[in-house]
Amino acid sequence: MVDYKPLKRLPGTRKEYVRKVRTICQECTVGCGLVAYVQDERVVDVHGDEDHPVSRGRLCAKGIAFVQALRHPDRVTLPGTRNRLQGPFEAFDNWEKGLDQLAERLRRVKDQHGPESLVIACSPMAGLDFLLGARRFARLWGTPHVYNPLDDTKALAGKLAVNSPTAPCSDWKNSKCLFLVEADLAATHPVAFQWVLEAKKNGAKIIAADIRYTATLSKADKAYMISPESESLLGAYLMKALIDEGLIDEAAIETNLEDAADWKVSYKKVTMDDAQQAVGLAPEKILEIARLLARKGPVTVITGKRLAFRENYGIWPTLAAAMGWFGKIGGGWYPMESGVAFLDAEKKISEDDAEETEKPEQSYPYQTTRHHRIPDDDHGFKAMICSGNALDKFMSPFKKAARDMELNVFFGAFPNVTRDLAHMVFPSTLWPERYGVCFNNDRIIQWGERIVMPSDACRTGLGFWMRLAQRLGWEEFFPWKKSTGLADHEAFYDFVLSNSPDTAGISVEQIKENPGAVSWPTAGIINDHAPLFKTETGKMQPAKAPEKAVSPADDSQKEYPLYYQATRVASRFSDPSHWQPWTREIADEKAVQIHPDAAKALGVENGDEIVIAANGDQIEGRAWISRMVRRDMVWSTRRLLEDRVLVYKKGADSEQALNNLRELLQ
Repeated sequence: MVDYKPLKRLPGTRKEYVRKVRTICQECTVGCGLVAYVQDERVVDVHGDEDHPVSRGRLCAKGIAFVQALRHPDRVTLPGTRNRLQGPFEAFDNWEKGLDQLAERLRRVKDQHGPESLVIACSPMAGLDFLLGARRFARLWGTPHVYNPLDDTKALAGKLAVNSPTAPCSDWKNSKCLFLVEADLAATHPVAFQWVLEAKKNGAKIIAADIRYTATLSKADKAYMISPESESLLGAYLMKALIDEGLIDEAAIETNLEDAADWKVSYKKVTMDDAQQAVGLAPEKILEIARLLARKGPVTVITGKRLAFRENYGIWPTLAAAMGWFGKIGGGWYPMESGVAFLDAEKKISEDDAEETEKPEQSYPYQTTRHHRIPDDDHGFKAMICSGNALDKFMSPFKKAARDMELNVFFGAFPNVTRDLAHMVFPSTLWPERYGVCFNNDRIIQWGERIVMPSDACRTGLGFWMRLAQRLGWEEFFPWKKSTGLADHEAFYDFVLSNSPDTAGISVEQIKENPGAVSWPTAGIINDHAPLFKTETGKMQPAKAPEKAVSPADDSQKEYPLYYQATRVASRFSDPSHWQPWTREIADEKAVQIHPDAAKALGVENGDEIVIAANGDQIEGRAWISRMVRRDMVWSTRRLLEDRVLVYKKGADSEQALNNLRELLQ
């Protein structure tokens, strides 16, 4: 007989080291505890922190492999400049000369075109201090155009009665049912997904719906593939089914929802006859999900970040409130990527100190689609400061416009599309090389301790804005400086936290002394499971039934018949992971998933070179024939400017491919 024994983690390390650093992994928004062992300013070993309340010693592959990016030979390490985008960069002797030139070039742009000609794009890669410093700098400069991937989701969530997670992931193990809607935690947040698996082990039912068959769907008890962009419509049809079947909690409706009677009337107009066309599920399947949710409550609804950009997003907290899941152990709503508090970095800047600005009505979205505004030739922007790979990610509509700008500045760590479009380059630190406040999905605020010193050529985001502000005469507005002249991040975050409504009263010292225990908001929350109702009556204004469930056919579908989805996977979370050696063996970056029926119609076989063409954008890839995608869509890790595409075999007739796809999909 073979004796099987479970594998156990052994805390500590057997490698030689001179110091140990306990900090927070910042590869995603779970915020796992991490212990790094350092010798000669090199990380020699990495372990999960066994005492961390969320991760409990676990680390995913991303959290272990970050070390590979720190001293990668392709890392950007020298500031540089060039006059033409096609020309080579000429390195500066030091940062000071580079910033002198940047300040002068920015002044010229402002004098000729005005302050609002500057736009700033803030990738999470550059750190929270870069974003907050950018907002403060922009206030002084006089431009409202500061964008980052979290702005839109926070703005949308702010319109809802519940604006942050009400069911911490450590509480999921107590749930009777977890309902995940386009939230592929198994791939993007593996440690948080362990709580899903623990809930399943404890008897919870796992239901998952997505437009693509994902790793998360493969682990669910019930998995449903739905139509693209129909996620929140699914919620509306579920609400219709629950009301018609008498499965809602009438007492919860009266307690939690304003104008409950009128709200219920709105669903009488909804018919289940068009459910198949609207969400890709037959009415009986929707009824099946509704009955499971009603029978297995309380339920935690976990929604992916992309849903925040869909119409009728408020259906998800409305559903949780109407079913009485808020305020119960194991129940509530968990919108992914919404655990960051609103932080006000513009305090102590008076109207006399700053240029007058007016915030634009519409910001640029994280997920670019044909439904969002793309800047035209009259946008008025003449200069951009971008961190990370902003132009290839959430600011991709600007890629074309960037080629005609007078000044593009790149603040980042690795070569990418944004750097290729830059006139000036400034190397940034990576998260293990800087101090900072970290927010996780559960509204917990943590302190990220620096693990290793950066090279002299790499600076933090706060350091970048502080030294640039000095050259423009704004030194008094960036006073967070150590005696060495470097940025004092602890003092800076104390200032920001104390002056922001969500975090007033919280200090860095308090966060350090209570790891994993300090959360926001500091007012208006009763306990970890309390809903955050914001109306005067204490009740939620519920999301009503959509007036028309089935969207009219878009003209773009005639020329671009397939839906294109670009999402990250574990090996493609950020620029550094793109350069880490371990990722090369996990996923082919050029692979494009295509359904067997579509591949057959196009004469495409596995591995064939294919063209994915959109309106104004195009990429090439290799066919990955798979039933993980629907026949009317394709999937890749790379972004396009549009979400409707035409796919054809490289070298083939595109018109014939279009006709074949139309015939297949009609």
